[in-house]
Order: sequence, then C-alpha cells, then structure tokens
Amino acid sequence: MGLFTTKIPKIGGSGLGRHLTLLDVSFIGVGAIIGAGIFVITGQAAATTAGPAIVLSFLIGAIAIGITAMIYAEMSSIYPVSGSAYNYTYATLGEFFAWLVGWNLLLEYGVATSAVATGWSGYFRTFIETNFHLALPTALSGAYDPAKGTFVDISAFLVILVIFTLLAIGIKESARVNNIIVYIKIAVLSVFVIFGLQHFDINNIRNFFPFGWEGVWHATSLIIFAYLGFDAISTVAEETKDPTKVIPKALMLSLAFSTMFFILVSFTLTSMVSYQDLDVPHALSYAMLKVDEPFLASFIALGAVLTITTVMLVMGLGFTRIAFALSRDGFLPKKLCEVHPKYNTPFKLTLIGGFFLAFLAGFVPLKVLAELVNIGTLFAYFIVAVAIVLLRKKGLVGSFRVPMFWILIPLNFALLMFIMAGLEWHTWVRFALWSGIGIGIYFLMRGRLTAE
Repeated sequence: MGLFTTKIPKIGGSGLGRHLTLLDVSFIGVGAIIGAGIFVITGQAAATTAGPAIVLSFLIGAIAIGITAMIYAEMSSIYPVSGSAYNYTYATLGEFFAWLVGWNLLLEYGVATSAVATGWSGYFRTFIETNFHLALPTALSGAYDPAKGTFVDISAFLVILVIFTLLAIGIKESARVNNIIVYIKIAVLSVFVIFGLQHFDINNIRNFFPFGWEGVWHATSLIIFAYLGFDAISTVAEETKDPTKVIPKALMLSLAFSTMFFILVSFTLTSMVSYQDLDVPHALSYAMLKVDEPFLASFIALGAVLTITTVMLVMGLGFTRIAFALSRDGFLPKKLCEVHPKYNTPFKLTLIGGFFLAFLAGFVPLKVLAELVNIGTLFAYFIVAVAIVLLRKKGLVGSFRVPMFWILIPLNFALLMFIMAGLEWHTWVRFALWSGIGIGIYFLMRGRLTAE
C-alpha cells in the first residue's frame, strides 16, 4: 500500500443508525453556520477591516463557499459516508492527502468547538451578571493565566462535557435539541433585523468603503469563519435517510438560508450604529443598547448563548465523525470507532474527545490556535475541488452535478486562493507547523499498520 493508494469508502454497515430527515440535516447545517461568526466576528470585521462594506465580504464569501457546497453535494451523492472531505480525498487523491485533509478537519471541528465554548462562556457570564447579578469567582472565569488570577474557565469546561454526553447518547436526540435551538436562533435574528431597521440612519453607511477594497478582501478572509461548518452536514451521511438525495439538498438549503441572514444582519448592524463602535465581542446586543433598547439587547444576548450552543453541538458532532472515519481506517486507535449497541454512536471516541476538548476550552487560551481554523478548512475545500475534477475525468458522477462545471470550478480555485491570501503571514507559518505535526503522526501510525 503506497502513500497515494486510493480507497473507495464502504457504503453502509457501520452500525450507525439512519434517523435523520431533510429537516434534521438542514438544521444541522444552519446550526453550524449561524453562530459565533454572526454574533461576534461581524462587528469586529466591520470595525477593523471593512466598515459597512462587510455586506460585500459576506457576499464574496457566499459565492466561494456556495461553489464548494455544490462540490460537496456532488461528492456526497457519490459517497454518502461519514468522514466528509477525508473520504472524498481518499477515494481520489490517495491515503496521504486524505490524512492531511482529515487532520485539518479535526483542527477545524475540534479547536472551533473549544474556542466557541470560550465565547459561549463569555456571553453566559455576561447574561447572568447583567440579569441576575451573579458573578463567578475570578479564578473560575478564564483560561489559565496567573497574571489575571484565572485558572480555569469552568463554564466552558462544563458545557463541552454536557454537549459531548448528549452526542454520546444519540444522534436523533442531539438533532432534536439542535432543531429547537435553531428555531430560537431564527427568531432572535429576525427580531434583531425587524427592530434594528427601525433605527436605520443613512449617515452610518455614507462612508461605505472606509478601508477600501483591500479592507473588503481582508474582511472576507476573516468572516469566512462564519460559513465554516456547513460541511458538518456531509459527516452525518451514514445516519441520514436516503443520503444521496437528502445531503445535497440540505447543503444548498442551509447555506442559502444562512447567507440571507448574514447579509440582512450585517446591513442592519452597520446601519444602526457607526462601524467604528462595533469592535466588541457582543456587537448585536451592544448595538441595541446604543439605540436605547435594553430589553431587546438582553433578549439577543440570551439568544446568542443558545445559538452558540448549537454551534458547539454541530462542531462536536463533526469532530467525532471525522475521528470515527480516521479510526476506522487505522490512523487512530481502532477501539475508538466501536459503536454503542444501544445508542448507535461511537461513544468511546465521543466521551474521550469531549473530555480533551473540554480541557482545552477550560485551561488553554485558544486565540492563536483559532487562527488556524480558517486556513486549515480552506485547504480541505481546495483539495476536495481537485478531487471532483479527477472524478469527472474518470466519468464518475452522482445524482447531483455541479452546474457549469468548467466555469465554476476554476472560479472556485481562484476565490479560495484569493481568500487564503488575505490571511496574515503568521497564520500560514502555524498552518505549516500543524501540517508538519500531522505528517509525523501519519508516518508513525502508518509504520504501526505496516508492522501489523
């Protein structure tokens, strides 16, 4: 077996139960996409890089990720299995590139889950302090930093344990919780747009390009984080009813729905208050406070807590399913992919992974690692685009086909490279280091497999 040996993923027989409907899977996508990005990053990107033109950054991002979603839709109709881009790459480019993609997807889902838990913790603490005058001890309110007197972010630690326990109990139960919270999320953002537009002030958007087109470019590289996670849909293919039809539909529906809200919310936000005031972690609720709507500000803050919960749920789900695929192929310990006879979930992997990510969220500052999430995921998207070209040349297509293939695919390559080039140089250095660690692990595990 060589480094570039391909492997067609086995369809079915994994022991995972098929329970998810089109609504469930679409809401898994919405749950992942609409989250910390819209509640946190939008304001910071508008304030520091794009101004009101942040709307155009979301539009450019939507075009790039929209083409990628169509590629995923075609891939998932050919290979309806867990593992997402990892299995797609394994079937086309071979073992080595598949591992690199899987390694970067673990980074996306794992680090994002922990980082989002930290954001959730901040919103949660703010909400209980503002509304109930309850404050956690300083030692329990942040990652380990003796200079600040913080030792563990206890709420971030505990919320991940709860999330992963739920994931271990069952995918259908997790989907029900996600569906309920997505309905709440839609209501919260709708309230923000409806009431926020009542405070529209043309003076706030007169200077539409305060940072020029270069600012729009850099903002696109930043807000692309808001779109990441849609590919979590393809990680649950083996737990979906009629996946060759449902997965492609869910990919397109969830992305279109989320893009609509991104554009509406970003336009509303920058037209309510000056973009210069939005460099805060709670931009939407802050904007409501600025226009003297304290009740709505509190309502949106609570909605943010619930919204970010669904992101953790879906990112955690993606993390466990990617790790499941890697374990099944022998690149992680085989025992991790055992499926619980009652719950039909990879329970060992879920509980062990949950504790590890809870440790990261509770004790480790994740700002530096979080920067890797965007570039690692965009790398995976780029490789999948290469894979779909190879499949087309072989004449292999699914029930869904990317339209205008030879126009959209080159455009996809160009847009992904454009967005990646907008990232800071130190992000590329860290990406190289992370990939180097992954390559070391690959050859270590491959050596063990060969010895066996």
